[in-house]
Amino acid sequence: MKNIVRTFIFISLLLVKFQAFAQANGKLQIHFIDVGQGDGALLISPQGERVLFDDGALKYCDKPVAYLHELGVKQIDYHITSHYHSDHIGCCAQVLGDFPLQKDALDRGENYNSSVFKSYLATIGEHRKTADTNTVITLDAGSQHPVKIRVVAVNANGIHTANENDLSLDCVVQFDGFKAEIGGDLSGHDTPNYKDIETSVAPSVGIIDVYKVHHHGSSESTNEKWVETTKPSVAIISCGDGNTYGHPTQECIDVLHRASVRSYWTEQGNGVPPEPGMDVVGGSIVVEVAANATTFTVSYKGNHTDTFSIHGSGTVVDRSTGTVTNTPSGVVNTFAWSMSKSSKVYHYTHCVYAKPDDSNWKQGSTPPDGRSLHAGCPK
Repeated sequence: MKNIVRTFIFISLLLVKFQAFAQANGKLQIHFIDVGQGDGALLISPQGERVLFDDGALKYCDKPVAYLHELGVKQIDYHITSHYHSDHIGCCAQVLGDFPLQKDALDRGENYNSSVFKSYLATIGEHRKTADTNTVITLDAGSQHPVKIRVVAVNANGIHTANENDLSLDCVVQFDGFKAEIGGDLSGHDTPNYKDIETSVAPSVGIIDVYKVHHHGSSESTNEKWVETTKPSVAIISCGDGNTYGHPTQECIDVLHRASVRSYWTEQGNGVPPEPGMDVVGGSIVVEVAANATTFTVSYKGNHTDTFSIHGSGTVVDRSTGTVTNTPSGVVNTFAWSMSKSSKVYHYTHCVYAKPDDSNWKQGSTPPDGRSLHAGCPK
């Protein structure tokens, strides 16, 4: 009996936490929902507007529907479709049936030959709007801290391809100094079936804090140039246990690790195993950031939270301890690296492993090309 009571209390506390997240609280929330082998993410603005990026995988719609109910969501303001595969729009009818759409449903336009696409069209009806690179959604428009969602690429960014993944719509979310990118199944490598779209899009995206990893961590996604240009601190991988694609792949994870990007996976998937200290399997992942903040948080497994610094904030977070250090206003972080050709890393100058006064070391305000930040730096 005591065990039953404890379980009831634990579940009740989790529900309270979920519902607290769903309320307008002055912070931006992005919920990367565990939808299995698919994509579905809910953005909640500080004042409570809700945007759904994709909506889950066909035949597994209980996952996003249950999560949104647990959050206390009543309606969706905007729906943004990356592309027309069934693991991204397979739950549109079920989700919008329970949480009615109030405003626009943005997608890449054109048509697609599938029953899932026909169901999607029937569900969104007159809400459908074709997005282009001039499209910007402004949430909390009357506040001093609006959230902007900017479309930076659509339909392969002008590159000729018929691959539906390549055609994914790519969005950048910005809230004060914080930026996140959500780009569906964009590809990053030229193969017989795919085109490298990431390289051409990366300059328009710019430096970001959170990267929703393209194509569930496939070997065709996340190229070196993309990561070097966008410099994410955190990567979110939405993949499903037992998937037949081998996601996430060794190739994708290696690129993230070389750049010292910490990744959070909704499920372990069926590819490379997570590396302790770099990869976390955490169920639904919640990113949260306050107005004018210098840090953002990543919550996982219901009650675990990690803190990261926002790019350009003058704040440093030790990822191993969570310690936050604020540098004086106007101070620019400086970096140091060994002149040794065998060295592949660089450090903050105040890292214990850095030797900025050594004649065999260099330092500067811009990191060196071709090297990644020392894992956990500064130590």
